[in-house]
Amino acid sequence: MKNPFKQAWGAFQYWRTFRKYPGVFALSDACLQMNRILVPGRLNDAHAARELDRHLQVFINGESEGVSRIHCTSIETDFFWNAPVDNNMFFMVEQELNAKNPHCYTTDPIQLNQTRFIFDVGACEGLFAFRMAKQHPNAIIHCFEPFGEMADLIRKGSEFNQVKDQIKVHTIAVGASEGHVKFVASDSPDAGAVVPCSESDQDALKATTLDQFAAKNGLELSRHDLIKIDAEGADLDVLKGSEEIIRRYRPQIAVTTYHKDEHPVEIYTWLNDLDLGYRFRLKGFSFWTEKPRPVLLQASTLDSVQVNI
Repeated sequence: MKNPFKQAWGAFQYWRTFRKYPGVFALSDACLQMNRILVPGRLNDAHAARELDRHLQVFINGESEGVSRIHCTSIETDFFWNAPVDNNMFFMVEQELNAKNPHCYTTDPIQLNQTRFIFDVGACEGLFAFRMAKQHPNAIIHCFEPFGEMADLIRKGSEFNQVKDQIKVHTIAVGASEGHVKFVASDSPDAGAVVPCSESDQDALKATTLDQFAAKNGLELSRHDLIKIDAEGADLDVLKGSEEIIRRYRPQIAVTTYHKDEHPVEIYTWLNDLDLGYRFRLKGFSFWTEKPRPVLLQASTLDSVQVNI
C-alpha cells in the first residue's frame, strides 16, 4: 500500500523543481487530483465504481465476442472495448468528461475553434477523437494506433458515432525516426516501453515520424491545429520526430509526461529551447504510478482565452 504522505511529499518536491520555470506549473494545477494521491486506493476504487455507473453504460456487442460498446452519457458518445470492463474504465474516460481532470487535453491554453487538423498519437479506444469530431465538424482527426485490433475498434466507433468522414485511422507507430519498434508491455504502468527492433522481429510494428507523415500527405498545419500525444513512454521521441512541423507551423501540443521520471523536465526543456513563443501549462500528478509524476504538458502560441472542454 502506498504511503499517502510520502506520495504527497514526492509530488511537492517535483512541483518545487519547476519553480525555476515561472508560469509553467501553477500550484492550483499541481493540486488538481491531489485527493486521489492522499486517499486510500480502495476509496478511489469505490469512487470510480459509483462514477462508472453514473456516466457510462456498458452494452455487450452480440456481433463480436469479447467486445463491448461503452456509451458515455454526458457527451453522448460511444466507443468499443475489447477487454473486461472494471472500475479503472472510469479513470480512463474521465479525461474526456471533466475539464478538471489534469489528463484533459483541451483546456486552456489549447484553443480549437479554428482547428483543421488534429494528430492523435496513441489514439487507443478513440474516445478523444470521437469527441473532437463531434465538437469540431470541420476538423480532420488523424488517429495513430499501431495495434491492429484496437485500430479496427476505432474504425467501428467512428462509424457508430457517424464521424467516419472525419476520422482517419493509421495502423502505425510514431516516433523519432522511420523504421520498426515494438512495445514491451508490463503489468505496471511504470515499466512499459517502446523500443526499436528489426523488421524481422515477430512483434515489429512499422514506425514513422509526424514530419514524414505530413510531408508524404501534403499536410500544412497552422497554429490552430493540435498534436495530442499519449505514446506510452515514446512521447519525447514523437516530438523529436515532429520538429520540422513544430518549427514551421507552431501547432498546439498536448503531451503526457507521466510515463518516465525525466519526461516532465525533458519535454518542457526540449520545446522551450526551440524558442517559438509557446506558452506552457503543466497539470496534475499521476496517482496510478509507483510515484507521482506530472500528468500533462500543454503548449500554445495563441492568445490566452479560457475555453471549455
